[in-house]
Amino acid sequence: MKQSSNPVERKNDFLLQFLIKRSNEEHCIPGYRKLWQAAIADGYDCSKGRVQRLLQSVGYRSKSGKRRYSSGNKKQGFTTAENLLARQFDVEEPNSVWVSDITQVRCKEGCQYLCVILDLYSRKVVGWATSRINNAVLVIKTLKKAWNVRKPNGQRLLFHSDQGSQYRAKETISWLNKRGVTISMSRKGNCWDNACSESFFAQYKKEWMSNLNELSRSEMTIQSRFYIENYYNSVRMHGTIGNVSPIQYESMN
Repeated sequence: MKQSSNPVERKNDFLLQFLIKRSNEEHCIPGYRKLWQAAIADGYDCSKGRVQRLLQSVGYRSKSGKRRYSSGNKKQGFTTAENLLARQFDVEEPNSVWVSDITQVRCKEGCQYLCVILDLYSRKVVGWATSRINNAVLVIKTLKKAWNVRKPNGQRLLFHSDQGSQYRAKETISWLNKRGVTISMSRKGNCWDNACSESFFAQYKKEWMSNLNELSRSEMTIQSRFYIENYYNSVRMHGTIGNVSPIQYESMN
């Protein structure tokens, strides 16, 4: 993290580094109060409000449950891009920054994977796909859906993800390069660099999947479609865009 020359900002940088480090040590992603208590115990002079503001500035959302780790094969030779997004989650134009991630859902027949792409302009899910296999094919399938919906031809698009092998695979890199897309990746082991995607999956599991009994893979896909298209994009309000839904926000701007 780049250090500021301003004393107050420098203190905030050190505190934020501590909060992120402490959160990474937890089994769950803890809430603001727990992290504030940890900071006080470690000797930091800070209020709960200050801790909350700092974490919100990097898109922090607390959530319970196990952390998600990439199951991809970290073979040498896969491409790794720099973190060009650098947590600049507020963008002014559609199709300027897309962020993507993959989560695993346990189904009756085994695991099913959901890949999503969000446009940071409106937080809208512009592409999604499911598969029983977590690989580059799933990522490219999702990219194709997003591309067909948004048609960002000729625009300067940044695509950000973690360093999962699905995103570093030559097939994924080639697909993006052919379309002139700039590639950005989170730093290794730093989930906050892709906090908006993390936040989406936290809400997806908390608001929707946790209320459903064990599903088949086909049922999981149906429920995911309903959550994304009928609720998240069209109904669910988002504080970062003025407490309107992504579709409403795009229609207003």
